[in-house]
Amino acid sequence: MKKEEKSTMKHIRNATIIFVVSTVVTFMFGGFSTNWQQLAMNVLYGTFIGLSLAIGSSIISKKMLARGNWLHNPVRRFMMVIIAVSVYIVVDVLVVNSIWFYLFQDVSISEMFSSGMFLWSILTELMIGMIIYLIIISSRFAKSLNEFYVEAEEQKRELNHYKYATLKNQVNPHFLFNSLNVLSALIYKDVEKADDFIGKLSNIYRYVLDVQEKEVVSVEREIAFAKDFLFLQSIRFGNNLKYEINVSSDKMIIPMGLQILIENALKHNVISEEHQLEIKISNDAKYVIVSNNVMPKESSEASHELGLDNIKGRYKFLTDREVKINKTAEKFEVSLPLLEMK
Repeated sequence: MKKEEKSTMKHIRNATIIFVVSTVVTFMFGGFSTNWQQLAMNVLYGTFIGLSLAIGSSIISKKMLARGNWLHNPVRRFMMVIIAVSVYIVVDVLVVNSIWFYLFQDVSISEMFSSGMFLWSILTELMIGMIIYLIIISSRFAKSLNEFYVEAEEQKRELNHYKYATLKNQVNPHFLFNSLNVLSALIYKDVEKADDFIGKLSNIYRYVLDVQEKEVVSVEREIAFAKDFLFLQSIRFGNNLKYEINVSSDKMIIPMGLQILIENALKHNVISEEHQLEIKISNDAKYVIVSNNVMPKESSEASHELGLDNIKGRYKFLTDREVKINKTAEKFEVSLPLLEMK
């Protein structure tokens, strides 16, 4: 409501400025008469020409700036609006004056254009109308650009926060502690598998360091990372953790989004011989889909929402398509949009 009221007040202010200036110009050229009828006609003329300029220019500006995001090419859009409004002001001044002088002064169009005084007054109205409009539209552009850059800086800070939170989540001491414990037990049982475990663990941390500054990565790289991560977890949980990955896509995805979803599934569900956790990763034309069966722990840990907020927050800067979440009593499923970016 406040925004609408502010917009209305702005239009009233702009219309008032043009009306006042038009009326003043009318008296400058028509002279200030003590005749009330003449005085009323001058005020009416100023109102007529002023409001027609204000309303028409405002409509043209609003329509043209509403089409697409003018911030992508502000100079070109600015010039287009100025040209369109200039043409309108020229036509409006000619048409309004032609109608006015024909109806109220009984002056034909040919007589009107042959009058040097009339042409001078039209040019003056045109110049003043353009100057006022340029001031208004320039102020609007400057304000909008300032808001855009402030918002961009805020989004940059927010995106860096999500990146930091993601990196912190991947290199947290609990993950490293659990991995070293598994490795310690594995060395004495299966040296070959322990060597493979070290290789996968190395791949994971190399990937984390490689992508920490990236907004998107290829699906292929992210899937390779997810496979390494799930391999380590399968060593830890044994046959109680089952996973299936069936993904083929040449598109892009946010880095470490799959790991967050896998970590959520491990954190919030019972994993035992009686309750085996099954994680499936697949894709369609638009999404990578991660799902798991639901077997909630009695003493629930932190909510899924922190990890999901991280994912949704990073996608917000990349696409208008939303992360889809489908939760039932038997299944938890998250669909991450595929991105066509280089």
